[in-house]
Amino acid sequence: MAKGTICGLIIGDAGSAEKARELAKAFKDCPYCAFVGAFGNKFVWTLFVPASHRWWLESIQERPEETLGLRSAELWVAAAEEVPYPACELRIPAEKLESCPCGARCDLCELYGRCPGCPATVFYRGPTV
Repeated sequence: MAKGTICGLIIGDAGSAEKARELAKAFKDCPYCAFVGAFGNKFVWTLFVPASHRWWLESIQERPEETLGLRSAELWVAAAEEVPYPACELRIPAEKLESCPCGARCDLCELYGRCPGCPATVFYRGPTV
């Protein structure tokens, strides 16, 4: 695990089991995803991200409807060293994509600029992964 990595646990109310399943499927190939699932109407997502992305995790809790389409979301964050398992590595596709694995487009996102983009895409401007 890279130094300066944090683990975020998000539990959100999707409003329905169907919406929770849709979200889980949408984020299953996210390079930062260690776990994602639907538990009834609850959406549960565990990610390992650079510490500089903490603001992004916090935005999901602060604006769950705008960011993920959730009714509400709770966030817990820990240093990656405090999470002994899984030993998560980024899952980067062999060829960079135009769209994120979740279907988003970094070049069309209002956060692109503050956010370095998804490491699975050609738009990624972060450190070499």
